Amino acid sequence: MAKVVWREKASLLLEAHLDYALTEFGQKAVSNWYRDIQRIETRMAMHPESFTPEPLLAHRGKVYRGAIIMKNFKLIHYYDKDCDTVYIDYIWDMRMIPAKLRKMKLE
Repeated sequence: MAKVVWREKASLLLEAHLDYALTEFGQKAVSNWYRDIQRIETRMAMHPESFTPEPLLAHRGKVYRGAIIMKNFKLIHYYDKDCDTVYIDYIWDMRMIPAKLRKMKLE
Protein backbone atom coordinates (compact mmCIF):
# COMPACT_ATOMS: atom_id res chain seq x y z
CA MET A 1 0.00 0.00 0.00
CA ALA A 2 1.47 3.33 -1.08
CA LYS A 3 1.83 6.30 1.21
CA VAL A 4 -0.07 9.48 0.21
CA VAL A 5 1.68 12.80 0.88
CA TRP A 6 0.19 16.26 0.39
CA ARG A 7 2.69 18.89 -0.74
CA GLU A 8 2.44 22.26 1.01
CA LYS A 9 0.95 24.10 -1.98
CA ALA A 10 -1.80 21.47 -2.39
CA SER A 11 -2.61 21.61 1.34
CA LEU A 12 -2.91 25.39 1.26
CA LEU A 13 -5.15 25.25 -1.81
CA LEU A 14 -7.32 22.62 -0.14
CA GLU A 15 -7.77 24.86 2.91
CA ALA A 16 -8.68 27.82 0.70
CA HIS A 17 -11.21 25.80 -1.32
CA LEU A 18 -12.79 24.37 1.84
CA ASP A 19 -13.06 27.82 3.44
CA TYR A 20 -14.71 29.15 0.29
CA ALA A 21 -17.06 26.14 0.07
CA LEU A 22 -18.08 26.59 3.70
CA THR A 23 -18.79 30.30 3.25
CA GLU A 24 -20.61 30.03 -0.08
CA PHE A 25 -22.28 26.61 0.05
CA GLY A 26 -22.29 25.43 3.68
CA GLN A 27 -21.15 22.46 5.70
CA LYS A 28 -22.68 19.87 3.36
CA ALA A 29 -20.40 21.00 0.51
CA VAL A 30 -17.35 20.73 2.78
CA SER A 31 -18.46 17.26 3.88
CA ASN A 32 -18.77 16.23 0.22
CA TRP A 33 -15.24 17.48 -0.47
CA TYR A 34 -13.88 15.44 2.46
CA ARG A 35 -15.79 12.35 1.33
CA ASP A 36 -14.44 12.61 -2.21
CA ILE A 37 -10.87 13.22 -1.00
CA GLN A 38 -10.95 10.26 1.38
CA ARG A 39 -12.24 8.02 -1.43
CA ILE A 40 -9.50 9.26 -3.78
CA GLU A 41 -6.73 8.90 -1.17
CA THR A 42 -7.81 5.32 -0.47
CA ARG A 43 -7.72 4.50 -4.17
CA MET A 44 -4.32 6.20 -4.56
CA ALA A 45 -2.89 4.17 -1.70
CA MET A 46 -4.21 0.87 -3.03
CA HIS A 47 -3.72 1.52 -6.77
CA PRO A 48 -1.30 4.45 -7.17
CA GLU A 49 -1.29 4.38 -10.98
CA SER A 50 -5.03 3.93 -11.46
CA PHE A 51 -5.94 7.51 -12.34
CA THR A 52 -5.65 8.82 -15.90
CA PRO A 53 -2.40 10.58 -16.83
CA GLU A 54 -2.92 14.32 -17.22
CA PRO A 55 -2.36 15.15 -20.93
CA LEU A 56 -1.59 18.81 -20.17
CA LEU A 57 1.44 17.69 -18.16
CA ALA A 58 2.70 14.97 -20.53
CA HIS A 59 5.78 17.07 -21.35
CA ARG A 60 7.05 16.79 -17.76
CA GLY A 61 9.58 14.20 -16.63
CA LYS A 62 7.06 12.52 -14.33
CA VAL A 63 3.72 10.96 -15.14
CA TYR A 64 1.28 13.34 -13.48
CA ARG A 65 -2.26 12.08 -13.01
CA GLY A 66 -5.53 13.82 -12.23
CA ALA A 67 -8.26 12.71 -9.82
CA ILE A 68 -11.52 14.65 -10.11
CA ILE A 69 -13.12 16.18 -7.01
CA MET A 70 -16.59 17.71 -7.06
CA LYS A 71 -16.75 17.84 -10.90
CA ASN A 72 -14.68 21.04 -11.23
CA PHE A 73 -11.37 20.26 -9.55
CA LYS A 74 -8.52 17.79 -10.00
CA LEU A 75 -5.93 16.56 -7.55
CA ILE A 76 -2.74 16.63 -9.60
CA HIS A 77 -0.41 13.94 -8.34
CA TYR A 78 2.36 11.53 -9.28
CA TYR A 79 3.59 8.19 -8.01
CA ASP A 80 7.21 7.63 -6.99
CA LYS A 81 7.75 3.88 -7.32
CA ASP A 82 11.12 3.97 -5.58
CA CYS A 83 9.64 5.09 -2.27
CA ASP A 84 6.10 3.78 -2.91
CA THR A 85 4.62 7.23 -2.33
CA VAL A 86 1.94 9.26 -4.10
CA TYR A 87 2.61 13.00 -3.96
CA ILE A 88 -0.35 15.35 -4.33
CA ASP A 89 1.14 18.51 -5.83
CA TYR A 90 -1.74 20.74 -6.80
CA ILE A 91 -5.50 21.22 -6.85
CA TRP A 92 -6.46 22.47 -10.29
CA ASP A 93 -9.73 24.28 -10.93
CA MET A 94 -10.67 22.80 -14.32
CA ARG A 95 -12.58 25.98 -15.20
CA MET A 96 -9.21 27.76 -15.56
CA ILE A 97 -7.48 28.14 -18.89
CA PRO A 98 -5.67 24.83 -19.55
CA ALA A 99 -2.47 26.63 -20.56
CA LYS A 100 -2.11 27.80 -16.95
CA LEU A 101 -1.81 24.22 -15.72
CA ARG A 102 0.68 23.42 -18.46
CA LYS A 103 2.91 26.29 -17.27
CA MET A 104 2.33 25.68 -13.54
CA LYS A 105 5.38 25.06 -11.40
CA LEU A 106 4.75 21.76 -9.63
CA GLU A 107 6.63 20.11 -6.80
